[in-house]
Amino acid sequence: MARDGRFRDSRSRTGTQASRRLSSLLRRDNPWWGGCYCGFYDDPRTEDEINASHDKRSENRAAREKIIKKGKASGLLAYAGGKVIAWCNVAPRGSYVNPRYLKQAIVDPDERVGSITCFVVSSEQRKSGVAPKLLQSACDLIKKWGLPVAEGYPRNPELSMENPYKIPQDNLSFRGSLNMFLQSGFRAHMKLERFTVVRKML
Repeated sequence: MARDGRFRDSRSRTGTQASRRLSSLLRRDNPWWGGCYCGFYDDPRTEDEINASHDKRSENRAAREKIIKKGKASGLLAYAGGKVIAWCNVAPRGSYVNPRYLKQAIVDPDERVGSITCFVVSSEQRKSGVAPKLLQSACDLIKKWGLPVAEGYPRNPELSMENPYKIPQDNLSFRGSLNMFLQSGFRAHMKLERFTVVRKML
């Protein structure tokens, strides 16, 4: 959390600054997401094409810096003691270049919705209430954009923890937990095979 008690919108920083701070958080204890840089939905390549890259970490970081510099990326960084402790990817749903699995949830492509797609919280800050505060700040940002609906996509809790990337259980809740969304005033909108679409009217 920033000194003033608020979370900072990454768009207010240069692409290099925001990417460097996110990179530091990912390297510390989130290596499974270290090559993503929250550019998954802004990358036109298929997931197989991304994984086939010999240096996807550097490629994705450079691509993310360009998007941030152009003002076409958004998100929230949480600080404590001058160090980034968490990140939340939030953006207008229609702004994603490649919505991938989100396509299953889109009934009306023109609907004015803000998407909250992922959270990364440093290990020492988990269970401390940072993620719910980020979620609230994400909703505030979506409302500031003039969008009437906030939408999240938490993983269905009954799903097996088995996954092709062998990601530990603690790191599989990157979309935020269903319980966190429900406790924050969201309601289940649509249940799909692997995730539930939750919504909050703003």
